[in-house]
Amino acid sequence: MSEQPSENREEQRQKIQPMQQMTISASTQELAELIDLRLGDLRPREPAWRVADSPISGRGIFATRDIAAGEELFREHTLLVGPTAHRSTNLRTCTLCYCLIPGDTDLDALCPAGCGLPVCPDCRTSDRHQLECKLFRKWKPLETQRIEPRALRILSVVRCFFLDEPQRKLLYAMQANADRYYMKEVQRAAECFQHFPKEQDMLDYFYRTICAFNTNAFESRSHVGGHEVLVRALFPLAGLLNHQCTPNAAHHFEDGETIVVCSTERIPCGAEITMSYAKLLWSTLARKIFLGMTKHFMCQCVRCQDPTVSPEHCIP
Repeated sequence: MSEQPSENREEQRQKIQPMQQMTISASTQELAELIDLRLGDLRPREPAWRVADSPISGRGIFATRDIAAGEELFREHTLLVGPTAHRSTNLRTCTLCYCLIPGDTDLDALCPAGCGLPVCPDCRTSDRHQLECKLFRKWKPLETQRIEPRALRILSVVRCFFLDEPQRKLLYAMQANADRYYMKEVQRAAECFQHFPKEQDMLDYFYRTICAFNTNAFESRSHVGGHEVLVRALFPLAGLLNHQCTPNAAHHFEDGETIVVCSTERIPCGAEITMSYAKLLWSTLARKIFLGMTKHFMCQCVRCQDPTVSPEHCIP
């Protein structure tokens, strides 16, 4: 993962405070309908799941029949996606198709129009890139001779400006936990451009998208043409999967922009379908620290409350 700037104690304290949830513009039923519309042809004719209020947290996904281990429950295309731009990744990766762009320098990979984005020759003329290219050139990137990691990191969020009305409704229907620390992401974005937007409605929309991302996003590691890519993606349905340290489902990614969720054990009808936000083999302490720092909650599942797995019960 990329190294982060050192933070003072006040910033660290803010990060682990309980989050304030932003207003959700849709009921659970309305959210389910928006998700069905978004899934389109990917929606199974008779889904083995439904969206409903969850006793774990907010909304969740529940089995509508007995599900066998190993069943594919659903697959979903991303609503918003973009490169993570970690230092461990090759930045000369196309921001659209994720192929490795030929050449030896950043200039070989950058769009010749001056938007500052690395784009392969095949994607430079696409309608999708033309929209992003025009917007970035309007904002006037400060760096046009090399790939700017900060500009790449915000691309997934900037793409919210190109969502259509149903997609925006879905975005506003998603849980978005607010935190003052997230405003730093807006500031980092502004530092990349001469004319970053200052209109309050645009900044509010941008900030809400950041909050939705930080609440629901997945990091996807995929291979495209033998080239490994790491992207950050927002999946409205998969984002509803609540956490359990002993989950009954798992996921993998296809092509960086599609998530596939499968059951890992038998799930009885009516049970909530869950996944783990932490590594399964981590200790209870490690999971608690990770979930508290990154997800801002303390897990109360059976595994976390089992005293026999705590360090003091280990045989020396």
